[in-house]
Amino acid sequence: MTNKQMEKLADLVVEKIIAKQKEYDEQFHVDLQETMKDNMGSARNVSQEELLLAELARLMTLLSSYEDKEQYEKASIIKNKIDQLKEMLDEL
Repeated sequence: MTNKQMEKLADLVVEKIIAKQKEYDEQFHVDLQETMKDNMGSARNVSQEELLLAELARLMTLLSSYEDKEQYEKASIIKNKIDQLKEMLDEL
């Protein structure tokens, strides 16, 4: 396999990872909204801040794992999501 072919393959893999991450992000937001609706009537309401902090912790663990495995493309995607969550938390 030539370098050009490997680069093309790597680009395709990164594109698929990004597309999958977008899908996960959309599902997370749907799940978040459903959880918020479901918890409105429960004895223990989980705040949006608590949910965001839980997701932030999960992503930070995932980021660390990707960095340890030197999977920097995946780590970059997760880092961007972490930054978005931090912005959302700052707005609360």
